[in-house]
Amino acid sequence: MTKLLQRSSLALLAASALVGCVATTHTSSPRGVIVAGPPPAGLSEERPPSPLPDALWIKGYWHWTGIQYAWIPGHWEAHPPRGAEWQTPRYTSANGAYFYEPGRWRDGHSPPAAPR
Repeated sequence: MTKLLQRSSLALLAASALVGCVATTHTSSPRGVIVAGPPPAGLSEERPPSPLPDALWIKGYWHWTGIQYAWIPGHWEAHPPRGAEWQTPRYTSANGAYFYEPGRWRDGHSPPAAPR
């Protein structure tokens, strides 16, 4: 009886280990999130003088907070990552849904992300 119990336990353990093994392919996760709708019209802003010679101006934009859009004022980025380019946020629609992709720094040698 003990040997039968040991064999059954061993078989059950082996079967459960196999169930956890699943081959998958890696796909990049979507960068955008589904939002309630398009953002409001952009706000008009004056660009103040640059505080530093290597500063980069990031134009103001609407950012999705998870509940609503919030205006992020334009600002000077004092030390952008070397070789990086600022990709402005994107607002797109597809199949009746609206998507928001936050702005981000991207490698200056990489092509911009394809629009949805």
